[in-house]
Amino acid sequence: MKRLLLASLLAAGPLATPQTLAQTPELIAVQLNTSESAGDACRLTFVIQNRRAEPISKLGFDLVMFDKSDGVSGYAAVDFGALPAGKTVVRQYDVGKGGCDTISRVLLNEIRACEIGGSQDADCLSKLEVSSRSEIDFII
Repeated sequence: MKRLLLASLLAAGPLATPQTLAQTPELIAVQLNTSESAGDACRLTFVIQNRRAEPISKLGFDLVMFDKSDGVSGYAAVDFGALPAGKTVVRQYDVGKGGCDTISRVLLNEIRACEIGGSQDADCLSKLEVSSRSEIDFII
């Protein structure tokens, strides 16, 4: 049985090594880290990691907030600005009307700006990894 398993693994091709993993495209990780009510708005804190080897000149999103009944409750344009290569930054934005307890999720509706290495990147969406550690979901 062990020989059969070993033979099938060898037939499947080479396993991932640090060298082959290094060829994986670098991503831009955007995490909705926290959400807190701030007056009559919801303050969203994002942690953005430019895992790329080149700087990002501009990164901006159109966001849409949904309430607990899946109705659109707000819209915001956010500009993360320039992100140096290999750098992590934190940005905060007050969005929506009412506190965060009325928002169920935030949709990255559109990429407003994505300049990587000084050029507009038409395929920026494929370079993004979004997540949330807040009680509000962050989705594409």
